Amino acid sequence: MMPIRMSAVRAGALRGAIEFRNSLQKPADLLYYLIGAVSFSAALWYFRDDIVPQLGVSTSAFIFPSAIALMTLFVATYGLATLVSTEREDGTLLRLAILPAGTFTYAWGQTVRTLLELAFTFGLFTILASILVPELWIRGAVGALTAIGFLLLGILACLPLGFIVGSIFSNPRSVGGWGFLVLGGIVWVSGIFVPLAAMPLWAQIIAQILPLYWLGLGLRSALLPEGFASIEIGESWRTIETIGMLSLWAVVGAVLAPLLLQRIARKESFASLATRREKAMQRV
Repeated sequence: MMPIRMSAVRAGALRGAIEFRNSLQKPADLLYYLIGAVSFSAALWYFRDDIVPQLGVSTSAFIFPSAIALMTLFVATYGLATLVSTEREDGTLLRLAILPAGTFTYAWGQTVRTLLELAFTFGLFTILASILVPELWIRGAVGALTAIGFLLLGILACLPLGFIVGSIFSNPRSVGGWGFLVLGGIVWVSGIFVPLAAMPLWAQIIAQILPLYWLGLGLRSALLPEGFASIEIGESWRTIETIGMLSLWAVVGAVLAPLLLQRIARKESFASLATRREKAMQRV
């Protein structure tokens, strides 16, 4: 069993790297990466001269961690969910399920692809944003390295949401509609742009179950001055709790993703796949 699993890890990593390399060769995908980096950087530049009352830092520095968390959720959850539902519809998942450890290989491959995509996206964004707004790195190199640690853990924690959403909806059009609303609700309730302590108690409870809140909290603790903890729940960065919750979601993802994909594959058949393709062609 172990040799099969190790082979699946290697095959998945290779698949993820090839898919990302292929995306870099597509002008549309490159434009997508560039537009995202430019849009977020332009927003930071626009607020560069605004100062957060009583906190003494620019609004750009304040929203910088939130922008990173939002980009992580969009790529690792919405983008992944769209891809999973697309490859469910075109039969990729069904074909992989026939192979030994096929769903594990697929899940690991999408994880690697997402990590590479986010690394490239954040590279463009942080370079451009740092040129336009140099004061973003208030905490210096230590803060930047801490943020990278939280970011890696946060990506692995957000991936389960992508697999879950992609498994719930049978086609990418549904993800683009209902799935986008679901993610919008997650963003609103997670206190990304409004301190969670100022939100209703029910919202605070839901947010502290989801990984996005903890990712945003970890990034704020790494990139903002210590005094900013006063606007958080308990007036603390809750570092231990942040690491614990993000780690829990990452472990859940590692276990849950292959199981969800196997469940999808068991419910599929080549006959149902052909029916969906015919309906899709009729819509086109």
